[in-house]
Amino acid sequence: MSGANPIHGIRRDDAVTVAILTRDAGPLLARVLEAVSAQETPRRVDVLAVDSGSTDDTLDTLRKHDARVVNVPPGEFDWGRTRDLAYREAQTPVIVNLSQDAVPAHNQWLENLIAPLADPAAGASCGPSRPDPERGFRQFPWERNGYFYFTREIRRFVARHGRGLSFANSAVPRAVWEQLGLDPQPIGEDFQFQIKLRAAGLNIAFPEDAPVLHHHNYPLGRLYLRCRNEGLALRHLGCPYSEWDLARDLASLPKYVQWLRELCRGDLRAPADFVYPALRPLAVYVGSRFARRHVWR
Repeated sequence: MSGANPIHGIRRDDAVTVAILTRDAGPLLARVLEAVSAQETPRRVDVLAVDSGSTDDTLDTLRKHDARVVNVPPGEFDWGRTRDLAYREAQTPVIVNLSQDAVPAHNQWLENLIAPLADPAAGASCGPSRPDPERGFRQFPWERNGYFYFTREIRRFVARHGRGLSFANSAVPRAVWEQLGLDPQPIGEDFQFQIKLRAAGLNIAFPEDAPVLHHHNYPLGRLYLRCRNEGLALRHLGCPYSEWDLARDLASLPKYVQWLRELCRGDLRAPADFVYPALRPLAVYVGSRFARRHVWR
């Protein structure tokens, strides 16, 4: 999938596919689908789910909301390959990427997200995530305060490729995907696609008026695996994390100042909250330096 930059110029009546990768999505999925159905738009909106072995009521929820479901065996799941499958299955001029737990915040979300794609120089549009007041758990403090990605491999990536694209809430013209495609990528397929966009001379728009309600909290073990896996993914994408990076990130003071602020506010409650300033650089280093494959649990 190569060639000259596509002239896509998305029109106001072009149909859209909202593509969601699902597995055991839980009760939040119904809210996501209801919010998609409530969008005020002149477009035909198709919902496509690529499910990788859900054992809860995810498939029933998708059927109740008239979503088309494509199944992939859990053992064959790969973020890049599965996302590419969703794009191949979608037949509309615009594909919207939405996480199974990212709830569109209002009924103009879809139009606001797609609007920047009328510019042929825009290869993707990416909306923000806001804390969800209805979620049954608090937001991880290091996600809330903007320090989640403080380590140097991420800073290196941003310096080379710009502000990060997230497939939790984004839209891509089909013509752009047809030009660039998505390669196998166990995690970080949005980082991979951003590199391709940059190389093709295409921009990413960041409309602030297209938010989703989306936040996390992490038990210690899952947080470690996420950071480890991100270290491995960024190494594969040309941003390794060295011993010198580890030493400098562990010694860097701003995050410890923030740690004191969070402590004084009483916002450090769980073990993962307390240890994150050291856990992330250590886990990223292990993933970048020693890991050979991604581990999910």
